[in-house]
Amino acid sequence: MRHILATLVFLMIPLGAWAEDHDAHSDHVSELNGFRVVHAWTRATSDKTALIFMELENESSETIVVTGGESEIASSGKLVGFALKNGMDSWQDIPTMPIQAHQDLHFEPHGAALLLSGLSKPLKEGEKFEIHLDTSVGELELHVEIENANATHHSHAGHHH
Repeated sequence: MRHILATLVFLMIPLGAWAEDHDAHSDHVSELNGFRVVHAWTRATSDKTALIFMELENESSETIVVTGGESEIASSGKLVGFALKNGMDSWQDIPTMPIQAHQDLHFEPHGAALLLSGLSKPLKEGEKFEIHLDTSVGELELHVEIENANATHHSHAGHHH
């Protein structure tokens, strides 16, 4: 009987490690009706605004439209696109962002992003917070990781889920 109990305990150790690893990775992926959002991230900042970047994957057979987002730590959230204006970086409002069936779109620096304004607190490297991304298939809850203030990509760039 002791041998069976010892074997069961031994077998449960890897399962516990897998569950912890699986839970950590589940924070990186949100899915709804064939639409996946992977690796949402932003930069550490003490400003009142933050740009949120992510990978959007439409695995459905329909066009999915992203219309904006929100967070409890911000007063507003809107879609924006990068532009050079008089040689200066600027962000222009984008009312909606359609993603065709079986296509991907990446929100990234010098591309598209979700701009959160009116942040209620500084964003510190290594912390996380939640946002809700509004789409034509519903609202997705995302966990946003805060990278260093000069980050140009998510720390798990190239890591697939």
